Amino acid sequence: MILVTGAAGRLGRLVVQRLIARGYEVLGTDRVLYDDSPSPFVQTDLCDAESIKALVAKAEAVIHMGAIPGPGGDGYRTFENNAMSTFNVLWAAAEAKHRRVVFSSSAFAVGWAPDAAAFVPEYLPLDEAHPLTPFEPYGLSKQIGECIGEMVARSSATSVVSLRFTNVVSPERQLEFPISAPTPENPRTLVMWGYADPRDVADAHVLALEADCSGHEAFLLAQPTTRFREPTLELIEQNFFGRVEIRGEMKGNASVISTEKAQRMLGFAPRPGWNETLAVQG
Repeated sequence: MILVTGAAGRLGRLVVQRLIARGYEVLGTDRVLYDDSPSPFVQTDLCDAESIKALVAKAEAVIHMGAIPGPGGDGYRTFENNAMSTFNVLWAAAEAKHRRVVFSSSAFAVGWAPDAAAFVPEYLPLDEAHPLTPFEPYGLSKQIGECIGEMVARSSATSVVSLRFTNVVSPERQLEFPISAPTPENPRTLVMWGYADPRDVADAHVLALEADCSGHEAFLLAQPTTRFREPTLELIEQNFFGRVEIRGEMKGNASVISTEKAQRMLGFAPRPGWNETLAVQG
């Protein structure tokens, strides 16, 4: 049985459906009710360690998606909830000697900032070797979650896969692309240049559950393009004034987020970018 935390959320629901379609037994949990859950469900506060230990003990692996999402709101509450709940889930999985925990991390840990011009990357496209430099409590909570994953993988037989995705945009909203490109006068934080399709994110969680890997591994997830029509290299030059090293080819409106590692190690196959999708539909 696979325990899915955050099962009542929009992504959690997709992951539960994917797991059931793959033949898994699923136990869902969330702090809110999920009356129409397609699998057994228990309402639980992930910050209650004893309750989480009891739920984890019923499973053989965990997909941990439960969290207060995104920046904004009460930063104290966001960090406390996300860090403590992640520790409770991962430590309980280690104590139960589970094979795998999949952790929903975030590209915000790489560098989303309230000031859109604040994050200047060391190089592009971003990959998993780029330092994590969060600017706010939500991104920090995800970085700490990955640190917990590293500790668990280092000290137990439980392996942890962290998935860093950002700006999940529904297929319906993707029809509104392209949006206005960033400029020095009206910047957008770099990790928000990219986007992720919820169907791909859900698929990646199942792939991460089944992947043949050990220790702690982190993977970035995104679609192959930005949300803009303009060539990405031109936008980088205009917005960062040549301060950013470019590694490899970035043709057309290629994403600033590389998914090469996820494709190579997980078998992740992202759907085409919005412009290719529209061309096919047209």
